[in-house]
Amino acid sequence: MRIFLRTGLLILFIGLAVLFFVLDPTENALFPRCVFHSLTGYYCPGCGSQRAIHSMLHLDFAGVVRNNVLFLPAVLLVVYHYSHPILNKSLNWKLPNILYLKQTPWIILIVIVLFWVLRNIPYIPFSALVPN
Repeated sequence: MRIFLRTGLLILFIGLAVLFFVLDPTENALFPRCVFHSLTGYYCPGCGSQRAIHSMLHLDFAGVVRNNVLFLPAVLLVVYHYSHPILNKSLNWKLPNILYLKQTPWIILIVIVLFWVLRNIPYIPFSALVPN
């Protein structure tokens, strides 16, 4: 059963990647708009993530940063999370995973909330955090 689940998730992930590669979220109504931004007019921490995914798949890292500055560090954290046990096992390391330290969730939460507040301040340099 686990193999079917993992295979299904992999097929879904690849399908979504192809969809985001082929279709531009700014020009296609298939992609949903941010509900929080639609209701309040303020940007949430995830606003611009769909465009950032599209830019990343096209290797446009400047576009990723323009659309959502936090997207690239989030991707790097996911890569770190999955590569850490593989590197520990293959290189016979015993390094702890920093994502499982007691203070890590609090640090991540503070960074996200701070980003959320700062990107809604309409003055320079904070206006640079608004999605493109």
